[in-house]
Amino acid sequence: MPTDRPRQETAGLGFRLPLNITVTRQLLPKGMAYVFRDFELGELGRLAVESTPTGETQIVSEVAGDAADPMTQRRLELLEPICRELTSILESVKGQGRAAPLPVRTPYPRGKVPCEEVRCDACGQMVAFLVFVDGATDEGRFEDYARQMYPHYARNNVPTYLIGPALGSGPMEHRPANILKVWPQRSPMECLQPEEFNPRLIELSQRHCR
Repeated sequence: MPTDRPRQETAGLGFRLPLNITVTRQLLPKGMAYVFRDFELGELGRLAVESTPTGETQIVSEVAGDAADPMTQRRLELLEPICRELTSILESVKGQGRAAPLPVRTPYPRGKVPCEEVRCDACGQMVAFLVFVDGATDEGRFEDYARQMYPHYARNNVPTYLIGPALGSGPMEHRPANILKVWPQRSPMECLQPEEFNPRLIELSQRHCR
């Protein structure tokens, strides 16, 4: 895990985070969680600090995402050293916490995400899956949606595209949008107009039963 990134002072935690990672605090029924985000990968996971019925302090780290999602490993590589350092600091104050490997925190639904199934003209079978992510205004937000929708597009097993909000001005039918292909292979994000992207879907539909 690289450790040579510039780091920022993090008020209240007593250690320094890489500049591209931020932390927020989340109240829990019996304690607090530190939730970490990366600018490019979105939410990485959290470190939960809770009291137990015996009066001890339980410290548990959780990486966000589906265990089968290859991106979960990338989030883990960033999160693990941060949680290890913070756990050491907390244990020096609160006593020894629970030692455990980072479990996966399964994504939970956060409202409905509009989707569209593109089907073969001949047989009607799904050939592409479109996910409209109007709230995705940066790379991290795209990754948040990709993480949350992973079980759906992995099950569909067809080319899947996350489509961000329309950009710029002018008629909606000509405005470009950022588009991220996430399945079956990931591709770099592209900014495409409808007339540039739609032919790809038409080709998938027309060639399916050839």
